[in-house]
Amino acid sequence: MARTARPGSLVLDDVSGAADLVGAIVDRIADGVLADGDRLPSSRALAGQTGLSRGTVVRAFDELAAAGFIVAEHGSGTRVSAGVVQAARAGARTRGLREAVPERALAPRRGRSVRDLRPGIPDAGLVDRRAWRSAVRAAASDGMAGLNPWEEPSPRLRAELSGHLRRHRGIADADPLLFDSSRSAIAALCAAFAAERRASCGRVPVGPQDRAGPTEPSDACGIPFHIEDPGYRGALLMAREQDLDVRFHPVEADGLDVAVLGDEPGIVFTTPAHQYPLGHRISVDRRVALVEWARRTGSLVIEDDYDGEFRYGVAPLPALVTLPGASGCVAYVGTSSKSVSPDLRVAWCVPPAALRRSVERWLAVHRRGPSALPADALGEFIGSGAMDRHLARAARVYSDRRARLVAALARECPRLAVTGVEAGLHLCVLLPGLDDEAVVTGLDQAGWRTRSLSSQSATHAVSGLVLSYSRLGGRGAGEFASALRVVVGRVRGQEFGPAGP
Repeated sequence: MARTARPGSLVLDDVSGAADLVGAIVDRIADGVLADGDRLPSSRALAGQTGLSRGTVVRAFDELAAAGFIVAEHGSGTRVSAGVVQAARAGARTRGLREAVPERALAPRRGRSVRDLRPGIPDAGLVDRRAWRSAVRAAASDGMAGLNPWEEPSPRLRAELSGHLRRHRGIADADPLLFDSSRSAIAALCAAFAAERRASCGRVPVGPQDRAGPTEPSDACGIPFHIEDPGYRGALLMAREQDLDVRFHPVEADGLDVAVLGDEPGIVFTTPAHQYPLGHRISVDRRVALVEWARRTGSLVIEDDYDGEFRYGVAPLPALVTLPGASGCVAYVGTSSKSVSPDLRVAWCVPPAALRRSVERWLAVHRRGPSALPADALGEFIGSGAMDRHLARAARVYSDRRARLVAALARECPRLAVTGVEAGLHLCVLLPGLDDEAVVTGLDQAGWRTRSLSSQSATHAVSGLVLSYSRLGGRGAGEFASALRVVVGRVRGQEFGPAGP
């Protein structure tokens, strides 16, 4: 029986014109999302979903109708023509539309190739260009402030972030400090906590002679830095810069177990909403236990919520900092790098009150706040409501791309386990018994750039791939999964021989 593809269910990849919309609909027909006789959303509904004008959607429908992919029936709406699924799967396409855009817009887009699946970069093309340009114009309209950004960081952004964190992460009355990156925020927190602890031990660092070697604690008051392994290498680098006593713990599906932390005051770095890189979410009981441990031992928990805005089919878990008693021992770190684009270089931190002045002093000394214009523009973008609309649209698109990749991997590589699919912008494919660097090399030769999971490990090596699906549109998921199947088979044969597993 024919179905009606409602606007919320027919998720289309980033479309910026009639030609893109035509290609996206034909791809949905070829992939089986749209079947013979299915009714398409109205031109008005699709215009609202994609952000295109209704006239642009009508142009796309006209092109599809002329090529025989759809048919408009009076009183019945627009439907997929009978028999076109097979034709689309065989590669049939329309004659194509050339968009009326300025010549300069026809130049290749900057940024990573869509065949670059290394994690860390969202699809900036999903940002509403008109809304972003409007935000930049509004931010620039007041002219230069004549101030250093670390002396008076964007009041507009700080105010708008307070509301944004309340709406999206449940953090009430947040007064965030602004940074140029989450790494800088982590470095400031490590330095602030270390200074407080060393002062309490009766020792205040005064010069280079106080710095110990990279593999041993600074002194008898050495400060533990607990991090899961595999884990975020940027946090590890910041901890080592502060000569902290780094202690690695293997990743567990439910999150870090406080039983391994001991009773010594220290720092725990965690990514509870979507553990980087394996993608697990800390269970509720372990979240509560971690906060209770930090309060009891006088420790600091750094909560890096790097991609917490994106969840798929699971109930949102509260940020650690919102748990009872957590505000005094949990520092919340967020960034625009995954929600909007790393181009902005805007991040934020909500430190515990006891560390706030120390973090502010670190900012003043190291001058690692964001530039004023992008910070103010982001504040305008949030305040106008464009950020909420962007996150809603991006979540739909990323969910669709994630589902396509998961389905393609299940079809082409059914024996490979996949983790981290419930949230964020990346997932992991586990490759037990295989050299994941050899798989990365093989995929690179096939035109796909990926990152090995073992490269994110320090002592507890896990073999696999860390794959971003944020820019993997169209038929890319199937093409990649097919390439992975071939490369894994080749590497397995080389490692085990013809008679091997």
